[in-house]
Amino acid sequence: MISKFTLLLILMSSVWATRTVFAQQLPMLSEYTHNAGLINPAMTGWENITAITAGYRHQWTGMNQAPRTASLGFRGFMDDKNMGIGGHIMHDQTGPTSYTGLNFMYAYHLKFKPEISGTANRNRLSIGLSLSALQYRLRGEDLLVNDLDDQLLVGTNRSRILPDAGMGIFYYNDLFYMGFSVPQMISMKVRFEDVNGLSNIRRTAHFYVNAGAKIEINNQYKSLEEEDEEIGRATTKKIKTDKQQRKHYIIPSFWIKYAPTSPLNINFNVRYMWDQVFGIGLGYTTDGTLIGDFDVNIAKHMRLGYAFSIGVNGLSQHLGTNHEISLTYIFKSNGKGWLFPEVGNKKREKKVKDPAK
Repeated sequence: MISKFTLLLILMSSVWATRTVFAQQLPMLSEYTHNAGLINPAMTGWENITAITAGYRHQWTGMNQAPRTASLGFRGFMDDKNMGIGGHIMHDQTGPTSYTGLNFMYAYHLKFKPEISGTANRNRLSIGLSLSALQYRLRGEDLLVNDLDDQLLVGTNRSRILPDAGMGIFYYNDLFYMGFSVPQMISMKVRFEDVNGLSNIRRTAHFYVNAGAKIEINNQYKSLEEEDEEIGRATTKKIKTDKQQRKHYIIPSFWIKYAPTSPLNINFNVRYMWDQVFGIGLGYTTDGTLIGDFDVNIAKHMRLGYAFSIGVNGLSQHLGTNHEISLTYIFKSNGKGWLFPEVGNKKREKKVKDPAK
């Protein structure tokens, strides 16, 4: 017979696993790049893009019933109103336990004088808030038990829906950024109760500090020729500059996570970006995880990302590796951010009347 204490451990493992998924996915470059608002709502819209991202993660491939997480997120920036908005839904399944979270994010970006005067592309301070609903579930019929007559568990499905909120502050410009956030502000208990007893799991607030810098290297230039296109009786001439810069840069960054009930965890990573269409990164966390990832634009509006991580603390032979893939569709980007090129903006075309007509 499974005791109530064992049930508590199972549920605690479920919540810990989902929070671990949350904590480990976000520092992964391919994931938190596209969903940074999850750990700091003030970063919603900081890349000046409107995009939607779908992701899938398989964690601990060496274990049966290991965590698998699917997610879908949207973020956008309204430049005329200095506001970023976003939404995200995530579902995690770990054996007989599961977790579903629905999150809405809002950020206001205050522009400083260097950007207003035109001496900088971006120089802003943003403040963000998030609201979310979280559902924890336990499927009793999927548990492996020694006593099939244990009515406390067999055939019993439990679920609880909890609210949550987060806040953050974030400063960024053309060369560096820094932020502080509390994405899980509401501390409360997950309470499972019936006539046979009850189990409680306490949630605690999580605190994040992050910072990064952009270091330009080996800038190259490519020559562009004017292109003429005949459309009916009119000739459309696309005006382009004689030279267009190829951007090469390195982005070193770190995340620090603290929770009162967990050890301090720090993620260090460094990323190389080429012309805002290809990136590759390498990271390490103080809990003993090595992370590698890349993302590439496979079409003008489409970006594919992949991340791989493995424990280097002796547990990898038992837990296995972690794999994550993401696909982003970019509706619009003004190209002022660090990671995405300009897409979706209508180019001005100069129409010249054809003298032969």
